[in-house]
Amino acid sequence: MVSIIIADDEPITRQGLSMLPWEEEGFVLSGLVSNGVEALDLIRSCRSDILLTDIRMPGMNGLELMECARHEHPQLKVIFITAYHQLEYALKAIQLGASGFVLKPTDPDEIMNECRKVKESIDSERERKKAAKDIEERLKEYQYILESKVKADASSNSVSSVIVDILREMETRYMEDLTLQLFSQRYHFHPDYLTRLFKKETGDNFVNVLVRIRMQQAVHLLADASIKIYEIAERVGIRDSRYFGQLFKKHYGVTPHEFRKRLHSGQDETEES
Repeated sequence: MVSIIIADDEPITRQGLSMLPWEEEGFVLSGLVSNGVEALDLIRSCRSDILLTDIRMPGMNGLELMECARHEHPQLKVIFITAYHQLEYALKAIQLGASGFVLKPTDPDEIMNECRKVKESIDSERERKKAAKDIEERLKEYQYILESKVKADASSNSVSSVIVDILREMETRYMEDLTLQLFSQRYHFHPDYLTRLFKKETGDNFVNVLVRIRMQQAVHLLADASIKIYEIAERVGIRDSRYFGQLFKKHYGVTPHEFRKRLHSGQDETEES
Protein backbone atom coordinates (compact mmCIF):
# COMPACT_ATOMS: atom_id res chain seq x y z
CA MET A 1 0.00 0.00 0.00
CA VAL A 2 1.02 3.59 -0.72
CA SER A 3 0.16 6.24 1.87
CA ILE A 4 -1.12 9.66 0.86
CA ILE A 5 -1.77 12.98 2.61
CA ILE A 6 -4.18 15.55 1.22
CA ALA A 7 -3.70 19.27 1.95
CA ASP A 8 -6.26 21.83 0.74
CA ASP A 9 -7.71 24.91 2.41
CA GLU A 10 -11.16 24.42 0.84
CA PRO A 11 -13.40 22.17 3.00
CA ILE A 12 -15.54 21.11 0.04
CA THR A 13 -12.46 20.03 -1.92
CA ARG A 14 -11.10 18.09 1.05
CA GLN A 15 -14.43 16.34 1.54
CA GLY A 16 -14.67 15.45 -2.12
CA LEU A 17 -11.12 14.10 -2.22
CA SER A 18 -11.64 12.05 0.94
CA MET A 19 -14.52 10.20 -0.74
CA LEU A 20 -12.43 8.83 -3.59
CA PRO A 21 -11.90 5.01 -3.54
CA TRP A 22 -8.38 5.21 -2.19
CA GLU A 23 -8.23 1.77 -0.61
CA GLU A 24 -9.59 0.09 -3.73
CA GLU A 25 -6.76 1.70 -5.69
CA GLY A 26 -4.09 0.56 -3.26
CA PHE A 27 -3.72 3.76 -1.22
CA VAL A 28 -3.90 4.47 2.49
CA LEU A 29 -5.28 7.93 3.28
CA SER A 30 -3.02 9.05 6.14
CA GLY A 31 -4.71 12.39 6.76
CA LEU A 32 -6.63 15.45 5.56
CA VAL A 33 -5.28 18.88 6.51
CA SER A 34 -6.23 22.46 5.67
CA ASN A 35 -2.83 24.14 5.41
CA GLY A 36 0.87 23.62 4.81
CA VAL A 37 1.96 23.74 8.46
CA GLU A 38 -0.44 20.94 9.42
CA ALA A 39 0.65 18.96 6.37
CA LEU A 40 4.31 19.28 7.32
CA ASP A 41 3.62 18.10 10.87
CA LEU A 42 1.69 15.10 9.52
CA ILE A 43 4.44 14.23 7.03
CA ARG A 44 6.98 14.28 9.85
CA SER A 45 4.89 12.00 12.02
CA CYS A 46 3.73 9.41 9.49
CA ARG A 47 6.30 9.67 6.65
CA SER A 48 3.78 9.30 3.84
CA ASP A 49 4.67 8.41 0.27
CA ILE A 50 2.54 10.99 -1.58
CA LEU A 51 1.45 14.53 -0.81
CA LEU A 52 -1.56 15.77 -2.80
CA THR A 53 -1.71 19.50 -2.12
CA ASP A 54 -3.14 22.73 -3.36
CA ILE A 55 -0.51 25.23 -4.48
CA ARG A 56 -2.24 28.29 -3.01
CA MET A 57 -2.87 27.94 0.74
CA PRO A 58 -2.68 30.46 3.62
CA GLY A 59 0.40 30.55 5.85
CA MET A 60 2.59 28.15 3.88
CA ASN A 61 1.80 27.57 0.22
CA GLY A 62 2.29 24.29 -1.59
CA LEU A 63 5.69 25.18 -3.03
CA GLU A 64 7.10 26.11 0.38
CA LEU A 65 5.56 22.96 1.84
CA MET A 66 7.19 20.84 -0.85
CA GLU A 67 10.62 22.37 -0.29
CA CYS A 68 10.48 21.85 3.48
CA ALA A 69 8.98 18.37 3.31
CA ARG A 70 11.34 17.01 0.65
CA HIS A 71 14.32 18.49 2.44
CA GLU A 72 13.48 16.21 5.37
CA HIS A 73 11.98 13.35 3.33
CA PRO A 74 13.51 13.27 -0.17
CA GLN A 75 11.50 10.17 -1.13
CA LEU A 76 8.18 12.08 -0.83
CA LYS A 77 6.27 12.45 -4.11
CA VAL A 78 4.21 15.64 -4.54
CA ILE A 79 1.18 16.18 -6.76
CA PHE A 80 -0.14 19.73 -6.99
CA ILE A 81 -3.69 20.97 -7.50
CA THR A 82 -3.72 24.31 -9.28
CA ALA A 83 -6.02 26.63 -11.21
CA TYR A 84 -5.55 27.75 -14.83
CA HIS A 85 -4.44 31.21 -13.76
CA GLN A 86 -1.76 29.67 -11.47
CA LEU A 87 0.20 27.91 -14.20
CA GLU A 88 3.37 29.80 -13.32
CA TYR A 89 3.21 28.03 -9.96
CA ALA A 90 2.79 24.70 -11.70
CA LEU A 91 5.89 25.35 -13.81
CA LYS A 92 7.82 26.26 -10.69
CA ALA A 93 6.59 23.08 -9.02
CA ILE A 94 7.82 20.97 -11.92
CA GLN A 95 11.21 22.69 -11.74
CA LEU A 96 11.37 21.80 -8.03
CA GLY A 97 10.70 18.15 -8.81
CA ALA A 98 6.96 17.74 -8.49
CA SER A 99 5.68 14.38 -9.67
CA GLY A 100 2.59 15.86 -11.35
CA PHE A 101 -0.27 18.31 -11.14
CA VAL A 102 -3.99 18.51 -11.86
CA LEU A 103 -6.08 21.54 -12.74
CA LYS A 104 -9.09 23.00 -10.97
CA PRO A 105 -11.93 22.49 -11.07
CA THR A 106 -10.79 19.07 -9.98
CA ASP A 107 -11.93 16.00 -11.86
CA PRO A 108 -11.91 12.89 -9.59
CA ASP A 109 -10.85 10.60 -12.45
CA GLU A 110 -8.03 12.92 -13.43
CA ILE A 111 -6.81 13.12 -9.84
CA MET A 112 -6.95 9.34 -9.42
CA ASN A 113 -5.15 8.78 -12.74
CA GLU A 114 -2.35 11.13 -11.67
CA CYS A 115 -2.08 9.39 -8.32
CA ARG A 116 -1.98 5.98 -10.05
CA LYS A 117 0.95 7.12 -12.18
CA VAL A 118 2.87 8.21 -9.12
CA LYS A 119 1.95 5.00 -7.31
CA GLU A 120 3.30 2.97 -10.23
CA SER A 121 6.52 4.95 -9.98
CA ILE A 122 6.72 4.25 -6.23
CA ASP A 123 5.96 0.55 -6.74
CA SER A 124 8.64 0.29 -9.43
CA GLU A 125 11.12 2.04 -7.17
CA ARG A 126 10.28 -0.33 -4.33
CA GLU A 127 10.72 -3.32 -6.65
CA ARG A 128 14.12 -2.01 -7.75
CA LYS A 129 15.16 -1.51 -4.15
CA LYS A 130 13.91 -4.97 -3.23
CA ALA A 131 15.74 -6.50 -6.18
CA ALA A 132 18.89 -4.58 -5.26
CA LYS A 133 18.55 -5.73 -1.67
CA ASP A 134 18.04 -9.34 -2.79
CA ILE A 135 21.14 -9.10 -4.96
CA GLU A 136 23.07 -7.57 -2.08
CA GLU A 137 21.92 -10.38 0.23
CA ARG A 138 22.94 -13.00 -2.33
CA LEU A 139 26.30 -11.31 -2.78
CA LYS A 140 26.77 -11.31 0.98
CA GLU A 141 25.84 -14.98 1.04
CA TYR A 142 28.26 -15.76 -1.80
CA GLN A 143 30.92 -13.70 -0.06
CA TYR A 144 30.30 -15.61 3.16
CA ILE A 145 30.56 -18.93 1.32
CA LEU A 146 33.73 -17.79 -0.44
CA GLU A 147 35.28 -16.51 2.78
CA SER A 148 34.35 -19.75 4.52
CA LYS A 149 35.97 -21.74 1.71
CA VAL A 150 39.09 -19.57 1.82
CA LYS A 151 39.27 -20.01 5.59
CA ALA A 152 38.75 -23.74 5.21
CA ASP A 153 41.48 -23.90 2.55
CA ALA A 154 43.76 -21.79 4.71
CA SER A 155 43.00 -24.02 7.67
CA SER A 156 43.66 -27.10 5.56
CA ASN A 157 46.91 -25.61 4.31
CA SER A 158 47.86 -24.73 7.88
CA VAL A 159 47.14 -28.29 9.01
CA SER A 160 49.15 -29.73 6.12
CA SER A 161 52.00 -27.42 7.04
CA VAL A 162 51.94 -28.76 10.61
CA ILE A 163 52.24 -32.36 9.38
CA VAL A 164 55.12 -31.39 7.09
CA ASP A 165 56.89 -29.73 10.03
CA ILE A 166 56.37 -32.86 12.15
CA LEU A 167 57.80 -35.11 9.42
CA ARG A 168 60.84 -32.88 9.02
CA GLU A 169 61.44 -32.97 12.72
CA MET A 170 61.06 -36.75 12.78
CA GLU A 171 63.72 -37.02 10.06
CA THR A 172 66.19 -34.90 12.05
CA ARG A 173 65.36 -36.01 15.60
CA TYR A 174 64.62 -39.69 14.96
CA MET A 175 67.21 -40.68 17.59
CA GLU A 176 65.17 -38.99 20.34
CA ASP A 177 62.13 -40.29 22.22
CA LEU A 178 59.52 -38.81 19.90
CA THR A 179 55.79 -39.31 20.51
CA LEU A 180 52.64 -37.94 18.96
CA GLN A 181 51.68 -36.66 22.40
CA LEU A 182 54.76 -34.44 22.33
CA PHE A 183 53.71 -32.87 19.01
CA SER A 184 50.07 -32.55 20.01
CA GLN A 185 51.12 -30.41 22.97
CA ARG A 186 53.41 -28.28 20.85
CA TYR A 187 50.83 -27.59 18.12
CA HIS A 188 47.85 -27.48 20.49
CA PHE A 189 45.96 -30.38 18.90
CA HIS A 190 44.11 -33.10 20.73
CA PRO A 191 46.14 -36.34 20.42
CA ASP A 192 43.22 -38.22 18.86
CA TYR A 193 42.68 -35.49 16.30
CA LEU A 194 46.38 -35.30 15.44
CA THR A 195 46.48 -39.10 15.11
CA ARG A 196 43.68 -39.03 12.53
CA LEU A 197 45.22 -36.02 10.81
CA PHE A 198 48.65 -37.63 10.55
CA LYS A 199 47.13 -40.79 9.07
CA LYS A 200 45.09 -38.78 6.59
CA GLU A 201 48.04 -36.69 5.39
CA THR A 202 50.71 -39.45 5.30
CA GLY A 203 48.68 -42.59 4.69
CA ASP A 204 50.27 -44.29 7.73
CA ASN A 205 50.34 -43.91 11.49
CA PHE A 206 52.96 -42.01 13.46
CA VAL A 207 54.77 -45.05 14.90
CA ASN A 208 55.16 -46.80 11.55
CA VAL A 209 56.53 -43.67 9.89
CA LEU A 210 59.01 -43.14 12.73
CA VAL A 211 60.17 -46.78 12.58
CA ARG A 212 60.59 -46.52 8.82
CA ILE A 213 62.76 -43.40 9.20
CA ARG A 214 64.87 -45.12 11.87
CA MET A 215 65.35 -48.25 9.74
CA GLN A 216 66.46 -46.14 6.78
CA GLN A 217 69.06 -44.46 8.97
CA ALA A 218 70.14 -47.83 10.33
CA VAL A 219 70.87 -49.05 6.80
CA HIS A 220 73.31 -46.16 6.28
CA LEU A 221 75.01 -46.83 9.62
CA LEU A 222 75.40 -50.57 8.92
CA ALA A 223 77.64 -49.71 6.02
CA ASP A 224 80.25 -48.64 8.59
CA ALA A 225 81.66 -51.88 10.00
CA SER A 226 83.32 -50.07 12.89
CA ILE A 227 79.93 -49.26 14.49
CA LYS A 228 78.51 -52.00 16.70
CA ILE A 229 74.94 -53.17 16.14
CA TYR A 230 73.79 -52.10 19.60
CA GLU A 231 75.37 -48.67 18.97
CA ILE A 232 73.41 -48.35 15.75
CA ALA A 233 70.23 -49.23 17.63
CA GLU A 234 70.90 -46.45 20.15
CA ARG A 235 71.83 -43.98 17.43
CA VAL A 236 68.47 -44.44 15.72
CA GLY A 237 66.57 -44.08 18.99
CA ILE A 238 65.96 -47.72 19.91
CA ARG A 239 67.47 -48.61 23.29
CA ASP A 240 66.77 -52.36 23.09
CA SER A 241 69.13 -53.95 20.52
CA ARG A 242 67.06 -57.16 20.35
CA TYR A 243 63.92 -55.15 19.56
CA PHE A 244 65.94 -53.21 16.99
CA GLY A 245 66.91 -56.51 15.34
CA GLN A 246 63.29 -57.64 15.21
CA LEU A 247 62.14 -54.39 13.62
CA PHE A 248 64.97 -54.47 11.09
CA LYS A 249 64.17 -58.04 10.01
CA LYS A 250 60.48 -57.19 9.73
CA HIS A 251 61.31 -54.35 7.35
CA TYR A 252 64.11 -55.89 5.27
CA GLY A 253 63.67 -59.65 5.73
CA VAL A 254 67.15 -60.14 7.26
CA THR A 255 68.80 -59.31 10.58
CA PRO A 256 71.18 -56.37 10.88
CA HIS A 257 74.12 -58.86 11.04
CA GLU A 258 72.98 -60.62 7.87
CA PHE A 259 72.44 -57.33 6.10
CA ARG A 260 75.90 -56.09 7.05
CA LYS A 261 77.45 -59.42 5.99
CA ARG A 262 75.76 -59.28 2.60
CA LEU A 263 76.66 -55.65 2.17
CA HIS A 264 80.37 -56.23 2.82
CA SER A 265 80.52 -59.49 0.86
CA GLY A 266 79.13 -57.60 -2.10
CA GLN A 267 81.79 -54.95 -1.67
CA ASP A 268 84.51 -57.63 -1.47
CA GLU A 269 83.32 -59.24 -4.68
CA THR A 270 83.37 -55.87 -6.38
CA GLU A 271 86.89 -55.17 -5.20
CA GLU A 272 88.14 -58.63 -6.34
CA SER A 273 86.60 -58.19 -9.76
